[in-house]
Amino acid sequence: MPRERIHPEGTDATYRVQESLKALVQQGGARKTFRLKPDANKALAQLVKLLGAGTETQAVEAAITALRDLLQAEAVAKKQRQRSATLRLVK
Repeated sequence: MPRERIHPEGTDATYRVQESLKALVQQGGARKTFRLKPDANKALAQLVKLLGAGTETQAVEAAITALRDLLQAEAVAKKQRQRSATLRLVK
């Protein structure tokens, strides 16, 4: 049994890509293009393998969100250390 058609009969790849990009942007996403130096390209290939990602895009998304979470956690920890130091001074 064939799957249900998503796009109208006769649409070409350009139309499908434009529709996909429109939907991505409406959800808050974006299409990005990067030029990677050889070292960064090797690192990306390693990330794909280490993360078991199906695509480079999945690896980049996972790495970006993991780094964001790490940096946010470090910022929270730093604020907590500053607060505890201030509390010690008050005592």
